[in-house]
Amino acid sequence: MLDICSSADENHSRLRCSDELRYCYVHNIFFDFKSWEVKNSKRYREDVIQPGEVGGNCEVFHEKTLKDQMAERGYLRSWADEFKHFTTAPSFQVDYAHCDVIFERPTIVIKLDAAVNMYHHFCDFVNLYASQHINSSFSQQVDVLWWDTHSAGFVDPMFGDTWKAFSDSKPVELTALAGRRVCFRSAMFPLLARQMFGLFYNTPLEKECHGTGLMHAFSHHILHRLGVKQNGPVLDSVRVTILSRSTKFRRILNIEEVSTILFNLYHCATVCGTSRNA
Repeated sequence: MLDICSSADENHSRLRCSDELRYCYVHNIFFDFKSWEVKNSKRYREDVIQPGEVGGNCEVFHEKTLKDQMAERGYLRSWADEFKHFTTAPSFQVDYAHCDVIFERPTIVIKLDAAVNMYHHFCDFVNLYASQHINSSFSQQVDVLWWDTHSAGFVDPMFGDTWKAFSDSKPVELTALAGRRVCFRSAMFPLLARQMFGLFYNTPLEKECHGTGLMHAFSHHILHRLGVKQNGPVLDSVRVTILSRSTKFRRILNIEEVSTILFNLYHCATVCGTSRNA
């Protein structure tokens, strides 16, 4: 981890990040969204934070270290675009004289992939789970801020319940903070969905690399946190579930033929749906 902003005083600021700002943890910093025009704002914007709109009160500010970590800029690759203008302000402190909004609890600030597709969206959750291992904390007594720059917000209508595995509170939309100076007592900026050679969207294929314990642990963690009970496995029985999409380019053309054959061999269920319910 790289110290970008360091302080011995607990009331001052700290910013520590991994290489290329893929993962960061902060204490007592601010983001000022005063220049962000939400109306008609597009998704995946990298210019929301301008000079003077992010910083803290650092006893030591390693500006060169920050500038040297800009090789992997990109909305879902790193936090470089959000922290590139970070600066130290000796008069700053986390109080309502300097902040319009204060997140008092530990906060997860996360940029997100597409919510309409389970494959894309669970890239977010897997990397958040891995980041919790880095942070050595799995507490649900945290706030979540969805850093989504679209004027309509992120919403997450299909997989929103998954957030209950990570937090006991409803996530906050970035759009709700437009025009305000927002301060964090402590916040984690986790690994993102499309890092270079990251998990699991851009994972390189390595010979003889399989059976990762991380994915297995993630699966059990989510099921446990959400209270999902599995009936089985049943001894000497094979259970087959076919996920049949009804959209034009994803539907299985011979689903009836496949189902008929499988129903004669196994205890089989077919789950059909559109983008709204599957």
